[in-house]
Amino acid sequence: MPCSESTSKAQLTEASPAPSVAVIGAGIAGSSVALALCKLGVQVHLYDCASGPAAGASGNWVGAFHPHITRGDSPLSQLTRLGFEHTVQALKNLTEQGLLAKGADWDTPGHLQTLPPEEADRARETLALLNFPQTLVQWAQPNSLLPTPLGGLFFPQGGWVKPARWVEANLQACGDLLCTHYNSTINDIGPLREQYSAVVVCVAENALELVPIPGARANAVKGQISKLRCAVKPGVVLSGESYAIAPAAEDWLVLGATYERPVLHLNPTAEADELNIARFKAAFPDLPLGEWLDHRCAVRSVWHDRLPAIGPVPNMPGVYMSTGFGSRGLLWAALGGCVVADYFKGSPIESKLLKKITPRAAKA
Repeated sequence: MPCSESTSKAQLTEASPAPSVAVIGAGIAGSSVALALCKLGVQVHLYDCASGPAAGASGNWVGAFHPHITRGDSPLSQLTRLGFEHTVQALKNLTEQGLLAKGADWDTPGHLQTLPPEEADRARETLALLNFPQTLVQWAQPNSLLPTPLGGLFFPQGGWVKPARWVEANLQACGDLLCTHYNSTINDIGPLREQYSAVVVCVAENALELVPIPGARANAVKGQISKLRCAVKPGVVLSGESYAIAPAAEDWLVLGATYERPVLHLNPTAEADELNIARFKAAFPDLPLGEWLDHRCAVRSVWHDRLPAIGPVPNMPGVYMSTGFGSRGLLWAALGGCVVADYFKGSPIESKLLKKITPRAAKA
């Protein structure tokens, strides 16, 4: 698996002067890369245009992570399962260090992905074809876990995390090897390439502006989440026909997120709140909702093939990316950090799956 540390420090101590890396973006992607590099003994300089970390989508109150399955077990699905393993391990490690608290900052109560009735038979056929263990995924009949007319896929190990807390814990775990540079807008990585041993681009929106890759395409997608007072705890994370997370220790739940493009502005709207609420009521008509509390918008970056872009940038020695996560940043951030660190130390894992996510052009 990526992120092995056994030989890396010995390799790096031979270098003179000691390597230092610039990481652009102080969200979950950038903080995960920073931590993975600091574990190698690398000095990391973290740049962000905001006044502090987790200013973008990583500033959402809570987010979900769970494996995915598709009928042909696509690379996308395989990557979600690999990323899920890295996410859970990363959160456990930070919890063991006393930087996160399970139950307060993250948890794994299970995840129910509801499906419309017309998709139920095919989903059950898919489960039978793939024959995954029930510890990974199982079919949930309508009303079996929650009062809902919808069946769905239940992932017993699925969970939630407060992204901003995860970012904060990553940065704390970096220790003295991390130097942060907030309020620093980077429009050209040229000066950073001259100053540092390597540069890692971990921003979402303008990654391809900083490191143009001929033929590569990425789209920006706006998502709005809505926070409401929690009247009844679902007990599990919800997605599919309605996305909802209600951390056990909180008196609120989050609904969403909308999928809006083109991105015309980042202002929250009442219409988006109404859509989030309507979807929840349609899927779970017997679960009451409390009063509206707040809302928040952020932008996700989706690459042409929906896969992330993680690894060395073609024809730009010493430049790497960990971006293009779409709505799966909590699944792929820790994996991205490990993959970049392995490339940086010169011993990337030989994997056909991981080679598919190297920053790339769209196929003609």
